[in-house]
Amino acid sequence: MRNKTGVRHYFAEGMTTRGYISLLPNMMPSWQRVYVLLGGPGTGKSTLIKVIGLELLDRGYDVDFFRSVRDPDSMAGFIMPKMRLAMLDAMEVSPLRWRAPGVVEKFIDLSIFCDEIKLDKQRSEIYKIENRLQELQTTLEEELAAELGSLIENRALKHKMEKEDISWILGNSARVKVKKEHTGPWPLAENALKLLQKSVIIPYFLHGLTVDGWLNLAPHFLTDFDQIRLEGDETLDALDWVLREAQQLGQMIEIILHPLNPDEVIGIVFPERHLAIWQGNPENLGDQGLDRPFSETLKETLIAWQKNRSQIKGIYMDAINFDQLDAYRETVLNNILCDLTK
Repeated sequence: MRNKTGVRHYFAEGMTTRGYISLLPNMMPSWQRVYVLLGGPGTGKSTLIKVIGLELLDRGYDVDFFRSVRDPDSMAGFIMPKMRLAMLDAMEVSPLRWRAPGVVEKFIDLSIFCDEIKLDKQRSEIYKIENRLQELQTTLEEELAAELGSLIENRALKHKMEKEDISWILGNSARVKVKKEHTGPWPLAENALKLLQKSVIIPYFLHGLTVDGWLNLAPHFLTDFDQIRLEGDETLDALDWVLREAQQLGQMIEIILHPLNPDEVIGIVFPERHLAIWQGNPENLGDQGLDRPFSETLKETLIAWQKNRSQIKGIYMDAINFDQLDAYRETVLNNILCDLTK
């Protein structure tokens, strides 16, 4: 799916060397309504997200699409930031464990359009493929850590960063005390944001893992922005300084995280000023250390994951009534338009 003018695509989650990380909890508190799509792979959730999102765009609304980290060519959801409304594929994202207080959730189960008799005949095969996919994802995460984890260590050494100083948002500039038991960015984010009463910080990933290498959404994401590109060994220090100064602006700040190391900021975006400050060239994967070829083992795991995903999607697609589903899309769209006028 190509970007339309003014439309942004990004990843709200990442498969990193430290495991699967979701950024959605950082976004959910600003939402008022979220449509949660249920149903197996191939039941039309990604298509529904795409079609309704494009329809809302044609009606003049701002819509951000986010891709599936497991299948970067598929849509995992969309967000209407100004209208505080979102639609999510529950199987492609993992936000529901962090339900935000006050957010109205509307669940839509697309499995109602499936032939249950056909699915029952394939039930054992579905379970086998689902277990295989879980095993492959675990293997993929382990291989990422083993194969590309050294890349992160080398980058940290190059920039003279201490191993325990995982600055993530603000580094030492906010004097955030990093405790050893903190294994992810969220405790750091919570501590940092308590110190940031003037600005709102929202993180994204812009790189997705595919068999052919990294899918880089950064050039499209930054199409409408003026860019300042930082070069050299002092880049991370410069980004930290920019972020520290930007805290006082009292506006939204979007930060782009390294796809393998979510503690490293590779870009800072100021939407209200149409300005982006980047670590190197956003079009050059080498500037983020992502030009390294994948090993055959990693490629084989990705291929196996895609093959099994295609198999399970085929089972559900054979059982679903797409005519009924197509007619139902209009109902969902009308419900959303009614919500937007409330």
